[in-house]
Amino acid sequence: MHLLLVEDDSELARQTSLWLSEAGHTSVWRDKGRTALIALSQEAFDAVILDVGLPDMDGFEVVEQMRARGFGLPVLFLTARDNVNDRVRGLKAGGDDYVTKPFAVEELMARLEALQRRSGSTPAPSARTLGKWTLDPIKRRLRSGDESVELQPREWTLLEVMLANEGRILTKKFLLEKVWDIQFDPGTNVVDAMICRLRRKIDAPGAVSHLQTIRGKGYVIQALP
Repeated sequence: MHLLLVEDDSELARQTSLWLSEAGHTSVWRDKGRTALIALSQEAFDAVILDVGLPDMDGFEVVEQMRARGFGLPVLFLTARDNVNDRVRGLKAGGDDYVTKPFAVEELMARLEALQRRSGSTPAPSARTLGKWTLDPIKRRLRSGDESVELQPREWTLLEVMLANEGRILTKKFLLEKVWDIQFDPGTNVVDAMICRLRRKIDAPGAVSHLQTIRGKGYVIQALP
């Protein structure tokens, strides 16, 4: 699993990150609620391990903002608060499970595995790049520094299909089947039109396009500059 660890105790965060790594997981550490929310918008995670007692906002508020922004990934609270009211509040805010500090590493790992089973989650896709762009699979957009490009669902699907076949020439028939679920050529220029739309969104003016037309054959994508 790829996990976002939100914990303001640097030593506990270091130790927890080590445990996660030894168990075969990867993690990103943030020590504040606001920076955790930013990380969620920039990278795909399988679950969040979230401390309740953060310096800028408590974990309950963080998970409320996560849910309001459409992030549905599982949240496991870490907290020194063990009273029933706090546990109920955390679950009502949108949390999925609770581990009370101090905790045994075996319990933490078991609860993470249970969360993954209940959510049916699969490992997050590896980060992909397209020239200067980084693909954001959660928001379905491209990011480069402060710049971002929103993609329509069909545009995103077309880009995913092409990146999955990077370097291969893809025919219009293949793209119609994979992106539009059309099993025949309807005689329209729908593929050409969407390729043009993607070019306008992702290519730098005057630069060689990432999406190349191979006359009489189809299209090919080159992800690297």
